[in-house]
Amino acid sequence: MDVLILGLGRIFLKHLDSINRFNNKKIKIVGICDTDKKKIEKIKKIINVKAFTSYTKALEVTKPDTVIILTPSGHHAEHISYAIKRNCNVIVEKPMCLKLSDAEKILSLSKKYKKRVFVVMQNKFNPPVVKLRDDIEKNKLGKIFHASVIVRWKRDQHYYDQAKWRGTWKLDGGVVSNQASHHLDLLRTIMGEPISVFAKSQSHLAKIECEDTALIIFKFKGGKTAIMEATTAMRPKNIEGSISVLGKLGSVKVGGFALNEFSYYNLKKKINISKFKTSPNSVYGFGHYTFYQHVLTSILKNKKSEFEVVEAIKTIKLINAIYRSIEINKEVFFNKSIKSIKLGR
Repeated sequence: MDVLILGLGRIFLKHLDSINRFNNKKIKIVGICDTDKKKIEKIKKIINVKAFTSYTKALEVTKPDTVIILTPSGHHAEHISYAIKRNCNVIVEKPMCLKLSDAEKILSLSKKYKKRVFVVMQNKFNPPVVKLRDDIEKNKLGKIFHASVIVRWKRDQHYYDQAKWRGTWKLDGGVVSNQASHHLDLLRTIMGEPISVFAKSQSHLAKIECEDTALIIFKFKGGKTAIMEATTAMRPKNIEGSISVLGKLGSVKVGGFALNEFSYYNLKKKINISKFKTSPNSVYGFGHYTFYQHVLTSILKNKKSEFEVVEAIKTIKLINAIYRSIEINKEVFFNKSIKSIKLGR
C-alpha cells in the first residue's frame, strides 16, 4: 500500500513509527505534504521522500493508494473528498470532520467512488478496552444501564498557541470535538444509539474560542444513561481518561490517563487485571500500529470495519448534538435538528 501523508504536526511521528514497523513490506510512504516549509525541512531529516506544500500536487505526482490525513480537523472534509475523487482510500485522524453536512457528503462520496475512509480511534485496541467490550458482548455485565466518562487532561496555553487553528470553531472545536472524541466514540459504541444530550461548557484556563471543559448528560435507547466530564484544564499533568460501565451483574472501570488499565473489575469471575495494563508515555497509547494492521486486513480481505464512515458519522452527530445543546442551553433530541451552528464555521 503506497501512502501519502498530509500534515506533519504533533501526531505525525506516531504514525511514522507505526508505518516504519512494516519495513516497507506492506506500507510504503511515497510522499509527505504540509503548508509549513519549516516542518517539511525538519521531517526530511528523518525520512527521505518527496515533499510537497500543495496536497493537490502531491496527489498528482505520487499517485498513492491511500492518503493519510493528519491536518487540522476543519480541513479534513476537503482533503478526504479530494482524495476519494482521486481514487484513493483514506486514513484520517479523529474526528473525521466537524460539520454534519460534511460527514454526509463524505459518506455519499465513499459510496459513489467505492473508496474507504478509516477514522483513527486507536484506543479501541487497548487491551483493557478490548477485554471490556468482549465481556459486554458475552453479557458478563448483564444488562448495562449506566456509564460514566472522565477526561482530565492538561493542555496549557502553550499547546493552544503552537498553532493558530487550535481551539477555534472553524478548524478545531474544544475538548468535546478534539480530545474527548475518542471517549465519546467508545461511549456510543458501548451504549448504543443516543436519544438525547444536555450539555454545559466553560473555558476555565485556556484563552480560546471554544471550551476547555464540558459536562454532559446522555440518555440512550433502552433506558440507559451516561454522564461525562471532559477538561483540558487539568494541572499539572494528564491524570485520567476513563470509562466506567455499570451492569446488573457487575461493574468495570477502564482508567489510567489513556484508557490503559483497569481501575476496577467487579464481575463474578475474577481476573488478573495487571496483565491488561499498558504504560504509554503519552495519551496516544500504543494502538496506532494495531490500527494499521486492522486497516490492511480490512482492505486486503475486503472486510467491514467499525472505523469507517457509517460508524464515524454517528460520532459526528453526537458531537454536533452536544454543541447544539450548549448553544441553545436545552436538552437536544436526536429526532430533531442536531447540527451545531458554530462548529466548523
